[in-house]
Amino acid sequence: MEQVVDAAVRFPTVTLTSALVVALGFWLLVLPGRADVRAFDADAPSLTRSLGGMPVAVAVSIVIVSAWLVSLTGTALMDLARLTGPGGAAARVALLALSTLVAWPVTRRCAASLARLFRGRAGQYGRAAASGTPYDPGSTRARG
Repeated sequence: MEQVVDAAVRFPTVTLTSALVVALGFWLLVLPGRADVRAFDADAPSLTRSLGGMPVAVAVSIVIVSAWLVSLTGTALMDLARLTGPGGAAARVALLALSTLVAWPVTRRCAASLARLFRGRAGQYGRAAASGTPYDPGSTRARG
């Protein structure tokens, strides 16, 4: 357990650990209803469409968690291999890039099954809270 905590607070995993804490805070706000799962969909409509309707917050959370797991594993393996010096530093920077690149296909694979789950709940999230108009993440007109 000590190795996991040590790897989680060292570069490059610490950057993703910070993002994971922020994502966890967001989900802790969603649980009691203080934040909406679809709060960021209007900010990234093309991402919402490309993920089959899966909320952006869910997609970003999956990216963060999967990148964090890859980075944590890679950091632990580098510690076991005792990579140090300039080569170790370059390997850690490459690990940060690799972990984010690996996270995106994982998210795309999860999107198909999770999008069906959220598409079934469209009635619950399908209207804008202020005006009652149907929610359209691809709309280009201004919202009021």
